[in-house]
Amino acid sequence: MSRRTEYSTRYLSAPPAVTRAAIAGAAGAVPYVAMKLYWSWGGTAGKPIGMNLADEFAKNGAPRVLVWLERHGIDFTAVGVMLGITLLGALTRPWGQIVPRWMPGLRGRRVPRWLLLVPGWASAVTLAPYGSLGLAVIVTGGLSTAHTAGMSPMVFVIGFLNFFSIGVSLGVCSLSYQRRTKLVPAC
Repeated sequence: MSRRTEYSTRYLSAPPAVTRAAIAGAAGAVPYVAMKLYWSWGGTAGKPIGMNLADEFAKNGAPRVLVWLERHGIDFTAVGVMLGITLLGALTRPWGQIVPRWMPGLRGRRVPRWLLLVPGWASAVTLAPYGSLGLAVIVTGGLSTAHTAGMSPMVFVIGFLNFFSIGVSLGVCSLSYQRRTKLVPAC
């Protein structure tokens, strides 16, 4: 007799501490996104006078699509941060485990674990160390104006704090999601 195992489609909520970690990670990213939006709207605070990020991208050999986005007021790193914040939500909210009702053809199905765990862990293991190292350089006085390309040191503080907070939060939330969504047979 063959036995088919079905998997539970009930939502397993994140512990309050994990939800707070997700909120902290998103909150740590707000200054970075605000700074990037300010720059895309023509703001110059923190940047060297006359610096155009799209021109800098083009000069440094960035892909044309990134230069195009920057010329149209869309910073790809800010888009990445917004995707990271969305991923934090998916790792802690019901729609990260079960497809919402408003999705035709998919509603009520389980979200494949790998779909959130792969980007969650990949981002955590790259962003958290990068942010940590950057903050360590700042704290130890290693960030001098000779190494900032004319940008305000505050730009680096905001950037590294963003990467650290998003990275650590994604690590905490990915671990919790991984543990909560282990495949268990339905009752």
